[in-house]
Amino acid sequence: MDTFAEPYTRAGDDISLDAVRDHVRALEARHKANGVQLSGRIIHVCHYLPVTCTITSTSTRDGVLSPPPTPPRHLADVPPSPSDELPPLTLPAQPERWKLTPRYGHSAMTSGIRSLSVTHEQVILGWTGDILSPAAPPDGNSSPDGDVNPSTGERVPSVRDRIPSARISQEDKDALDVELAQYTDKNGLEPESSKPITYLPLWMEDNVAHGHYDGYCKQTLWPLFHYLLWQDVATEHASADANYEYYEQANQAFATRLTSVLKPGDLVWVHDYHLLLVPRMLRIAMHSGAISGVGGESGGDVTIGLFVHTPFPSSEVFRCLPRRKEILDGMLGANLICFQTYSYTRHFTSTCVRVCGYETTSKGSMVTSTSASRGASVVSRGATGTGTGTGTGQTRGTSLTRGGKGTKGGAGIEKYVGIDVQGHVAAVTHCPVGVDAERVARDTLRAGIQPKLEALRALYADKKIIVGRDKLDVVKGVLQKLRAFEKLLHDYPEWQRKVVLIQVTSPALTDSPKLERQVSELVAHINGEYGSLDFIPVHHYHQTLRKDEFYALLSAADLGVITPLRDGMNTTSMEFVIAQERTKRSPLVLSEFMGISQHMADALQVNPWDLGDVAAAMNRGLVMSEEEKASRHASLHSVVTTHTSHTWAAVLAKMLLSQINGQNTARQTPYIPRDRLKELYDNAGKRLFLFDYDVSAGCPSMALPSPDALTALAKITSDPNNIVYIVSGRDQAFLEEHLGHFSRLGMSAEHGGFIRSPDSATWMNFTASLDMGWMEEVAEIFRVRLQWHYRSSDPEWGQFQCRQCQDLLENNVVPKRPIEVLVGKKNLEVRPIAVNKGEIVKRILYQNPGVEFIFCAGDDKTDEDMFRALLLFPPSSTSKATMEPPLSVTLVDNTKEYGDVELAVSPEAVFTTAVGHSSKRTLASWHVTTPEEVVEHMLFLVGEAPQGDELKGYL
Repeated sequence: MDTFAEPYTRAGDDISLDAVRDHVRALEARHKANGVQLSGRIIHVCHYLPVTCTITSTSTRDGVLSPPPTPPRHLADVPPSPSDELPPLTLPAQPERWKLTPRYGHSAMTSGIRSLSVTHEQVILGWTGDILSPAAPPDGNSSPDGDVNPSTGERVPSVRDRIPSARISQEDKDALDVELAQYTDKNGLEPESSKPITYLPLWMEDNVAHGHYDGYCKQTLWPLFHYLLWQDVATEHASADANYEYYEQANQAFATRLTSVLKPGDLVWVHDYHLLLVPRMLRIAMHSGAISGVGGESGGDVTIGLFVHTPFPSSEVFRCLPRRKEILDGMLGANLICFQTYSYTRHFTSTCVRVCGYETTSKGSMVTSTSASRGASVVSRGATGTGTGTGTGQTRGTSLTRGGKGTKGGAGIEKYVGIDVQGHVAAVTHCPVGVDAERVARDTLRAGIQPKLEALRALYADKKIIVGRDKLDVVKGVLQKLRAFEKLLHDYPEWQRKVVLIQVTSPALTDSPKLERQVSELVAHINGEYGSLDFIPVHHYHQTLRKDEFYALLSAADLGVITPLRDGMNTTSMEFVIAQERTKRSPLVLSEFMGISQHMADALQVNPWDLGDVAAAMNRGLVMSEEEKASRHASLHSVVTTHTSHTWAAVLAKMLLSQINGQNTARQTPYIPRDRLKELYDNAGKRLFLFDYDVSAGCPSMALPSPDALTALAKITSDPNNIVYIVSGRDQAFLEEHLGHFSRLGMSAEHGGFIRSPDSATWMNFTASLDMGWMEEVAEIFRVRLQWHYRSSDPEWGQFQCRQCQDLLENNVVPKRPIEVLVGKKNLEVRPIAVNKGEIVKRILYQNPGVEFIFCAGDDKTDEDMFRALLLFPPSSTSKATMEPPLSVTLVDNTKEYGDVELAVSPEAVFTTAVGHSSKRTLASWHVTTPEEVVEHMLFLVGEAPQGDELKGYL
């Protein structure tokens, strides 16, 4: 398992930006050399376009067209026509319909995305946001409400300036497409060699857009991800499930728009918690053939990444979410899920295990190796880590590590934690976001900063300046910071009248009058207690600062204090370090509950709830020596200028490319053709059915056969032309209890160790003639029996114990004995090499060579043995197959002579069917999504319809 002292960045990500980009180019070159299709495009799916759209079209802005003038009453009142007296009419130039400006906020993400234009063509898909009308009212004066965009100094229009999307004509929408095609962000300063950036606007109905963002995102997900349950925030009377339908509709709108522009070989990055359902929706569209040239058996593939910019809470908090499984399954549709910090990846992995019952695995991805498979398969011993339809080798499992070293020549495998969802494995990792250090350093040199900086120094010439800048939001810890400052003045009275706190609070996305009142009252209390007519200790400004004012304030500070109660990647702390490079190099007090805290180890880290601790850190920062200040600042500045937004984006591209390995490029297993299945079933004389128990039960989570499953088994076994076997890892007693009443049903227990033929009540033991002396050694480890289950234990503790036990067995017993260790679904088992499900299938087929139709279904790693045993024909073969006597026949009775038999079945009549994701690595020829669908197909063959609720599968 990973340690809790995981470094902030992963191994190999702390190199220069040019080195990361060279790594990306090398990966692409190797993929292309291996025949992998790459489009050279990265598509970013963001909630907003990084552009604010203001419409200037008069007809749309005015809404209703003016009626024509009232006609005159008398004909004599009609003036003569002036057409003969005037020169030809010259029409004025058509004004632009749209004004496009950079959107305020998310500058780090946007600059990182744009930096990728050095290596890739970029497509940015996002909602247009509210459409704005020109900001100035008819009287020409500025509206009293609305914020100021600090990047441009322009006023951001208020609600009264917004135009309903229903009033935007199609002509105006088309005009916006044209304007966006020509748009260039002047603040981006991309190099001339950059590849093009395309902006794709998404139009949504206002009720959907605001129900999605202002509703479910801000009232449900955002509080949850910041450890606020809904009774703790202003929406305490709202349901935690309210607005989910808008969230789902908006995500579907994004996925649908995305499918219209996808090409084979695209890389897709979905950004943040607004769009957590998009990865799965997109994958469903890919596998259903809804995207031209993408997915299916012969189409190209698209690699999907999801980056979550917010914190991710612990499983005990996340499990409170009513739609928890829908959200997690949506996220797990991605190939790679990336968070800001390692701790967030642990929380997510634990949530998937504890809430959904999914299992984790170690997933290897190619770094620069020309062969992704060399050492890359990280599966349990006994599992078949092979591509679909090819290969038979088995691979030993390896320990769960990160940042695996490459082999000679730059080849290597990078390890990720993976979440297995019915065969689709989503890799989980972390990569921190930085700021655009070059742009911030450039902004600190703006001409307007120096006068403001000198004014601040003159105003507080004999005072120490503590600076805080936060959104006025409950999780930003403004109240706690003010109380800690009050404690500083109380516990360290020497600072009274010698230090001031300048606290700037920008308006939050949702107003909180209660919080505003509490902050105002606390500021007034501190100023009343420690201030006087000629001195005010706390200066609180509730406004959005312009860039000049912001950087002047950061540059003038003697101490920066940023202490949110929970935050992801707070960029103000990084901007503070860069701004201080040319001035005082002042220290920084940071909350330990920020995602950036482990990134900036040389900051003074505090628990914001411990007011005494924060006050002591403030005092330490104020009295810190110049040498210590310089040393700490140098370390912080090195980190901030190395791990930038550009490096973050390049590493994302590298990680997503590294996911393109054997799993991603293997052909998609096609869905079983129901009509063809029925046709071959009807035409066959004798038929053979082979089911894993969990598949035949139809509801593996309950471990009991569903009513539909019992009906299907009854119908199929009642036909004398059908031979039906349950091939299971469960013991004889369990199978007898639940399925023993079907007299014509054959059963194999304990992975081929025992078999009971149809119309027989006697079990045959295949291990009786084998050397089983190894059992005592294994029993010393297992203590109880030779199969160990942990279904009822704590899932993470059980999995840990399972891996420990597997390690002991494989290192101490397996090298000496003819046995193998199997890791199944929440169980570990030891068996002789000669006893497995495949050998049982060979025995059944050898004894029934006349069958003309075979259907075999399984969902577990051990079921791959059955699929391998049914690989009876070479590729493209149409001839009959012959079969040698299997061990399961000769070991039981070695007194007889056994010869080869000719099989009657044809290649097209063998339906090996894996249950799970269509990209699941399997030897099966076909797939269905869920066990319920296997039962449904069996009922279809016998002319019955399912009576229970049909469960939606995971594609």
